[in-house]
Formats: sequence, C-alpha cells, structure tokens
Amino acid sequence: MGWTAEQSKILSIIPHFTGAFSFIGSSSIIIMILRDRRKKLSKPYYRLLFAMCVFDIFASVALGLSTWPIPEGSPGVYDPKGTVGTCSAQAFFIQ
Repeated sequence: MGWTAEQSKILSIIPHFTGAFSFIGSSSIIIMILRDRRKKLSKPYYRLLFAMCVFDIFASVALGLSTWPIPEGSPGVYDPKGTVGTCSAQAFFIQ
C-alpha cells in the first residue's frame, strides 16, 4: 500500500520549507561567528560549530530540493524534474 497522490504531494513540498529554514539558521550562525572571527575562531568550539554549519548548508540545500532532482518519469514520485546526474549529486550532498 503506497501513498495517495495528496500525501505524496505534501511529503514532497514540506522539505522545501524545512530545508530553507535550516539554511537560514546555519547561515545566521556563520554570520554571528564571522562578525567576531578573531575571538571566536580562536576557540575549537566555534571552529567546530562553523564547520558543522557549512556542511549543514550543503545538506539543507540538497534536502530542500526534495523530489526535483529525481529523474523525470520516475513512477510514484511527485513532480520529478531532474536527471540521473542531478539525483546522484543530491545523494552525494545528503550523504
């Protein structure tokens, strides 16, 4: 038993918003760290936080794209627009 068309649509649209929120949050943390970079980047805690936010931005964008990078014509997927290459790129950044 699979998802209904409406459920598939909702499950496809939600990551666009959550990915954007995560991107904004990580970007905000990076900006806060870089505003006082001499003090903050001298501490390991802030360097680790900075690195985590940078990689979270990549993952947020990849997750935020949701089903768009999936190859067109894939059965059971709402609104796929990509190719095998875009799907592989998304998988790389999510992993």
